[in-house]
Amino acid sequence: MADGDVPKPYRPALVTLTEDVRELTTELQNGLSSEQRVLTWLQEMTIRTLGRLDQRVYSDMTRQFRGSQGVLLAALVIPSKRRGKMTGLDEETARQLRERFLAHYVHPAHRDAFRRLRGDATEYIDAADDEDAHEATRQQFVAMRPAISELEQWQQRALDSLLDGFDERSEVLDWGHDVLLATHGELDREWITRVYREESTIEILTGTTETDAQARRLFAAHYLLPTFRSGVRVLSGRAKESPDVGQADDTAPPDW
Repeated sequence: MADGDVPKPYRPALVTLTEDVRELTTELQNGLSSEQRVLTWLQEMTIRTLGRLDQRVYSDMTRQFRGSQGVLLAALVIPSKRRGKMTGLDEETARQLRERFLAHYVHPAHRDAFRRLRGDATEYIDAADDEDAHEATRQQFVAMRPAISELEQWQQRALDSLLDGFDERSEVLDWGHDVLLATHGELDREWITRVYREESTIEILTGTTETDAQARRLFAAHYLLPTFRSGVRVLSGRAKESPDVGQADDTAPPDW
């Protein structure tokens, strides 16, 4: 087999999962375009590793967004998006930090997600060609599971709304419905209630300054992303494979 040849996939869900992780890995190696992209990238990687990223990733990321830009956050973004004391961060040092982040956190999470998925990945009799619905490159759903892709859409909607900020307090209540869907119900019972009634939080969520925007990024890292992780962990134990289109339920319990 030539170096450039890729084996024909008989279990395309595993290939789809891996190629999605590979694409995000390559993007990170080149540096992310902004601090906001760091959060949306982490949301996407959370989904594509089926919630298997170590919890430390989220606590560490929260520290990176608190106060001055942290060194890891500075390393994850392109040089023009570094600020404060981090503007002089050496690019070779930043590259090494990005690679260490991938080696220590992303690759182990990918392995765990792969092992979680492999028992449920459908094996097709024939390798797919470009016209087949189960051809890996044709898949529009994460890991060929429509329910997980639907969850991601709710997560993207909830995260984008938060990062953009709200015009008025009442919009936070409507956002709460999106957050419930985005976290697959993995919220404290009165989470939105607390957000709504805390004046300092509402000021941040509806503020228009760059300081408010930075605070919303911290809020996302601390509150939303870890709960996104919890939601996809629950859902990934129940989502059923469907090539290209379609959806179904699976009553098998998660295995953790």
